[in-house]
Amino acid sequence: MGTPFLLERYRRDRRNLLEFLFSEGLIRAPSRTSIDLAGLDLDSISADYVLDCLESGEEFDPSEATRRYFDGLKYPIMLNSSSTNSYYFVSEPEISGSPPRRAAPRLSSGMKITTNGTSSQVAKHDNLIGRDVGISGESRTKGVATADEPSRLLEDKDILSLGLPGLSTGISDDEIRETAYEVLLACLFCGGKVHFPEEMKKEKKTNFLKGLRSKREGLSSFPVPEDSHSDFLDIIRVQMEISEATNAFIRKGSRLSNLREMNEQIDVPCISLNLISVLYKLDFPSERLRMQWQRRQANILEELLGSVNMDSKMRETLQILLRKLRSIEEKVSDVYDGFFEILSLIKRYASKLSSMPGKYGFQSKAYYRTASYQFNIKLYEKLLYSVFDILEDGKILEEADEMLEVYEFTWSTLGITQKLHNVLYAWVLFQQFIKTGEFLLLKLAVLEMQKVLSHKNDEGTEEAYISSLICSVESYGSKRFLCLVDAIFFKIYLWCCYQLEDYHLHFAQEKSAIFGSVVNLAVLTQTTSADECAENKYFGSMAGNIPEWKLFHFFIVKSIQAAFKRACSLAENQSSVELKHPLAIVAHELKQVAEKEYTAFYPVLCQKYPKSGKLAFILLHLLYGERLKPFLEGLTHLSESVKEVLAASNTLELCLAHKLSSIYGDNVDSSATKYVHPYQISHYCAPLVLQWIHAQHDNILEWTKRAVEIEDWEPLSSQQRQAKSAVEVFRIVEETVDQFFSSNLPMDIIHLRSLLIGIVRSLEAYLLHIVNQQVDVTMLYPSTPALTRYAESIYPFMKKKFVQLTTLEEKMTFQLNTLTGPKLCVKLNTLHYIRDQLDTLEDTIKHSWNLVQSGFGLADYFSRISNGKSSVDVNVNLSACNGSVDELFALFDNVRRGAVTTSKMMLDFIGPRVIFWDMRDSFLFSLYRSSVNSARLEIFIPLLDQVLDRICDLIIDELRDQVVLKIFQASMDGFIWVLLDGGPSRAFSEADVPLMQEDLAMLKELFIANGQGLPFDVVEKEARLARQILDLFALKADTIIEMLVSASEQTAYHLKPTTGGRSCANDAQTLLRVLCHKKDGSASEFLKMHYQLPKSSDYDDIPSKEERTSTSPILSDIFRGAASGRRHPCDVGAAGRRRPTHPPPVPTFLSNSHCRQSQSPCA
Repeated sequence: MGTPFLLERYRRDRRNLLEFLFSEGLIRAPSRTSIDLAGLDLDSISADYVLDCLESGEEFDPSEATRRYFDGLKYPIMLNSSSTNSYYFVSEPEISGSPPRRAAPRLSSGMKITTNGTSSQVAKHDNLIGRDVGISGESRTKGVATADEPSRLLEDKDILSLGLPGLSTGISDDEIRETAYEVLLACLFCGGKVHFPEEMKKEKKTNFLKGLRSKREGLSSFPVPEDSHSDFLDIIRVQMEISEATNAFIRKGSRLSNLREMNEQIDVPCISLNLISVLYKLDFPSERLRMQWQRRQANILEELLGSVNMDSKMRETLQILLRKLRSIEEKVSDVYDGFFEILSLIKRYASKLSSMPGKYGFQSKAYYRTASYQFNIKLYEKLLYSVFDILEDGKILEEADEMLEVYEFTWSTLGITQKLHNVLYAWVLFQQFIKTGEFLLLKLAVLEMQKVLSHKNDEGTEEAYISSLICSVESYGSKRFLCLVDAIFFKIYLWCCYQLEDYHLHFAQEKSAIFGSVVNLAVLTQTTSADECAENKYFGSMAGNIPEWKLFHFFIVKSIQAAFKRACSLAENQSSVELKHPLAIVAHELKQVAEKEYTAFYPVLCQKYPKSGKLAFILLHLLYGERLKPFLEGLTHLSESVKEVLAASNTLELCLAHKLSSIYGDNVDSSATKYVHPYQISHYCAPLVLQWIHAQHDNILEWTKRAVEIEDWEPLSSQQRQAKSAVEVFRIVEETVDQFFSSNLPMDIIHLRSLLIGIVRSLEAYLLHIVNQQVDVTMLYPSTPALTRYAESIYPFMKKKFVQLTTLEEKMTFQLNTLTGPKLCVKLNTLHYIRDQLDTLEDTIKHSWNLVQSGFGLADYFSRISNGKSSVDVNVNLSACNGSVDELFALFDNVRRGAVTTSKMMLDFIGPRVIFWDMRDSFLFSLYRSSVNSARLEIFIPLLDQVLDRICDLIIDELRDQVVLKIFQASMDGFIWVLLDGGPSRAFSEADVPLMQEDLAMLKELFIANGQGLPFDVVEKEARLARQILDLFALKADTIIEMLVSASEQTAYHLKPTTGGRSCANDAQTLLRVLCHKKDGSASEFLKMHYQLPKSSDYDDIPSKEERTSTSPILSDIFRGAASGRRHPCDVGAAGRRRPTHPPPVPTFLSNSHCRQSQSPCA
């Protein structure tokens, strides 16, 4: 079953329930009498009132029940329960925003308060506001009342009332709708367009009604009815909400009447009188319905016949006849003659009036066209409203065009012309658009208005007739009498004015299409010049004398002013809540207004008023500037609130400049330049920004020192292996940079330079702290044992001599203990992180600065147009500025160089630290001690492997190979130290050389790591010196002696301890030490004869833990030379091997002198 028929069923069930309550005597009637259901319209009484009377036992008052019913239509539907009351919104609550924060308006003494406590005037205003919400969308300033004063348009009682003369009999809208349907059927029947058979097949009708909605939805599951006229009239009947019972007797009356036999023009009184004369009691479903219908016909006759200027006697006679007509309940035999006599008298009177001479060139029988035009217009409006779907008010039926063609048959009866039809249809479409917000209805209304304007009058006849249809409208505090067409134009224009005077409030950004149509509608209906509305206070000369320009100039000024006042009101309410300065909030709101103006409204307004953009954006700039100027003049320091205001003001000015520049360039009218006053934000904030940057210098430096002093040099995580202090420092730096650029304040290159200086100072302080924690690498090397010659001990229990060593200071030892391998890895990672972050920071600052530079051309835009200057070449200025900026970033190069230098220092330190300090017991003091077989390198390899694994886990991939290479170099130095300066306990025979060569190969394989470690050629290059020294131990002692003599001939020699800085295997010093550690009698005899070296068996060279380093000045010089990085020409492959600072001693057999045995082996 279709929805329209469900509505009819609900109404019928409601009537049945009410009839049951009254017929059972449950409702008390006045004066204990029974209630006359025949005289009671059950559709127009309040069910809530009936239930209240049933519950309380009060007497039933029909007039009160009717009043409560119509009052209830004005308010939302309520659901009353014991716990609470619920109601349904007419509009959607989610788009209504938060409740207003303003106090409720006071009720004036003149307002009539209804029973539910709501004034009728307030209800009317609510209805108007509800219509606005339908097209306006959600206001951006939620919860804040419009700051502007109430528009004078709202002072009208009803902006959408045409002001037609009122109906004296008070006929309701439902009665007018039913009368319109009767007139339509009568006109169609009289014109022979349709006929009404006495009996119609109900099943055919049922099929049509079921398929009514399906037809609109494109379905074809129901068969097409055979009687197309009947089906089409059923569509009209349903749309006009005429019940089947009412439709049945109206059709019967039209069929039985003699209207078709009349050869003259019919009118509404004629239709009513004919229906009264042919319909009887049995034709109506109930006596109550018959009495209602008869009273309605009497009211119609009184309305139409009583509107004539007649003497009092004739008027009194007519009223008596109509009163008798209302009182006759039935055409029974005793009153039958009296009924028709009354009816005959009324017909004669109506015929006399209709035969009066026509006016405005119309033929006779057209009297009622002009005498009762307001009633005819209301009837035609009801017909036009039927084209809207009763289930969806915003939709027009597919059959609308056919329906309008059918309604043309009523034109001659109701006095409608083509022009009147167009303007009334436009009015109906417009009202329905206001109600629903459906954009299509507005477009159709605009098209109908265009038809009205293009209509040509027929030699003045139609124009004279239309001019006689007078309406009374009120506007701007005065009453005007206009013809119907002008009244509709004027009312639509007033509504457009109300919307366009604050279009920022009434039109959401997504409603730009509706905005464009409203603008077109305002142009079409313009009946008042802008000069009559208000004086143009701002830029009045921009609009010139073009009326349309002046009109939109007025709209733009009013809307911008209203938006500005709303922003100020919003700022006052929210500043205490959001803890922001009101001017900052106002600037933010106005920026959104400007964006909305540029994207949504300007593309429409510029077509009607080319200068609309200039007016809107310059006016926004001016209004805010008037508020901002006193604030700027009182600035003394850069607090957070001041910073917010300056940033928001600068952003707003740049935004407005960008909008104006993108539209007009610098071509701004001279008439507007006098209103342009630049904010000059840079003038006020430049010293304050510099002061803020200097304060940030101290803040960053303090945080940097605090972070690095408490740093424990542990990795941040397994993925982030740098120190957390570096992350914290760059976080502070980045926050400062973000604050600097996000401040949206005007800045120049001086500010940027000051910012960079502060960053460089902090990072240099961080690097200096790392450098100060370092220890001289020479402190890591062990003291050199005494030079001895190999000799077997004859007395093994004889007391041996110990090496006297000098211990390190406690402070130096503590520093060395804190510089562990893992911590050194974290520091190296941190230094690399600093370089990477510095590059990223530089790119970020340059990018942000380029964005700032992009606004340089707009920064002085308002200054240029206020002075009448042309635009400058922004590209030239940007090029010069970019060159200066690149020079500024050279400051970062100092930090980069410092980080690289510190990294190199730590790389040179980490290898000796691991080999000569951390592993000195397991490697330097254990390898090959006493004998090679008992202390092979394979014992040391697993320990070194664990150290390398730990370091590779900590060091980042970019530095891994460098660190491992430094450890391998230190391993080679340690291996050479064991071979040449291992002390009295180390002596090697020729049979030991293959074993030591195997150990060297094992050590190299460890660092090559099957191709995953250091490259093979690099490892071979670094191990060349150790391999050459092992080759020397494989030679005979005599051969080595000859090599020593040959090497000594070139330079003068004296004894000197060796270090890992040896650069050549064939120099005299290396050869001498090979002889000292060679297990060979010839070598021992040579050393005894020419060097008087003591026997190795006389010394014990195992030092204690506290005596394994030396601070000897000589050793310091040697090790300092080892760390200096100088290379010797003969060192073709030993990267990292340094040449000793002094040559070896001269042999005694070459100098004919004997050197004394050294008494201090470590000196």
